[in-house]
Amino acid sequence: MKKQKQSWKRIIIIFILFTFLFITIFSFLDYYDFYAINPYLLTVIAVIFGVISTYRHIKNGERSKIDDIADKL
Repeated sequence: MKKQKQSWKRIIIIFILFTFLFITIFSFLDYYDFYAINPYLLTVIAVIFGVISTYRHIKNGERSKIDDIADKL
């Protein structure tokens, strides 16, 4: 499989989408846990997961739904 060269704009958009996804998931988990977890900690963890997910996504070079969304933005 041939890997494509990714632009910085595309990488930043994918990072924002992954981070938004993790923030949304963690927000719902915190909501159902009656706000027992510090939201700042959850935001930092979501950003870290966003960086890791973006790196792995770009490294693998496979297309997914997040690429379709990034193409539309």
